[in-house]
Amino acid sequence: MTKILVIEDEPSLREEILDILESEGFDVMGAEDGVQGLHLAQTTPFDLILCDVMLPEADGYTVLSNLRQHPDTVLIPFIFLTAKVTRENVRQGMELGADDYLTKPFRTDELLNAITSRLTKQAAIVQIHQKLTHLQHSNLLKDEFIETASQELRRPATNIMMALKLLRQASNPEQTQRYIDRLQQECSREINLINDLLDLHYLGVNERPLQPETVNLQTWIPAIVEPFKTQARQRQQTLWSNIPPYLPMPTIDVADFKRILSELLNNACKFTAPGGKIVLEARCDLTASDAQMIMFIVSNEAEIPDEFIPNLFQPFYRVTEVDRWQQGGNGLGLTLVEKLAKRQNGKVQITSKAGWTQFTLQLPIETNLPVALAPN
Repeated sequence: MTKILVIEDEPSLREEILDILESEGFDVMGAEDGVQGLHLAQTTPFDLILCDVMLPEADGYTVLSNLRQHPDTVLIPFIFLTAKVTRENVRQGMELGADDYLTKPFRTDELLNAITSRLTKQAAIVQIHQKLTHLQHSNLLKDEFIETASQELRRPATNIMMALKLLRQASNPEQTQRYIDRLQQECSREINLINDLLDLHYLGVNERPLQPETVNLQTWIPAIVEPFKTQARQRQQTLWSNIPPYLPMPTIDVADFKRILSELLNNACKFTAPGGKIVLEARCDLTASDAQMIMFIVSNEAEIPDEFIPNLFQPFYRVTEVDRWQQGGNGLGLTLVEKLAKRQNGKVQITSKAGWTQFTLQLPIETNLPVALAPN
């Protein structure tokens, strides 16, 4: 409800204005002098202020001047009420930041039209201000992202240059092979980082259209899991999946979904110690109120400290303290997971307690995702 303050020292006029505004659905408060009005304006959020020029204690110009000097009140629309308007009065008020003048006596329609006009303009100003603030914030985030991405891209390149230098100095086949392996590792890291950066860019500009397909999870998920089972066995980990046969067949973008599960499984393998367990399961409670959603849960036997969890989906954020295999990464995997889930009208959540970490991906079974048009 629009809240209006009326500062007027004449009791009958003040009550009349308050009654008119209240009958029009406004939330109103009144003040009988400038000091009281200024105090109310500074302690209570108002959408508009009507203020008499000639007031006891502090006149209207003093009230307006004080309000225009404080960031919380500088943008409040301010309309002067006065019995006598001269060119000098108007100029003084406008220089202080008044939005309008109403000459006493005024008609009800004049009062309401002045208020409506100012509130409409104020709404436009607030909208512009919000857009500017959003743009400034977006530009700041973009600058920070570019700076961090540049640093991340330089890191593998620096390691490649070092490995090449050492390769030239290698004195035996074992050293040569070790430096070649290091070169391959750093080249792969650079390529993965570039690919992830491109994927984030394409997601941001909606470059790749969604291509929904209805899939049978019983036959489709094992193909995704198998390479990670091999990886888990090499690390003396146990990875198993549970995909019940009664699950409905969801309609999803297969490429997005494969990327999400792969990132989550890769993370689970990376942070699980030898002998630890990793589990992928799918659930759908057909009797629940949210039966139109299907959940995919990737759990691994490792715990992430609470202070790290709020930042896990931030770009370039890493939790190196619990990276069991020092596998590293560019810190973009979970950022992509969250964005890809949202792209399919889903969400991903994390919990970590009692020695286990659990990522839960929730996706709609039937989706309204737009189908990509076939090229002409």
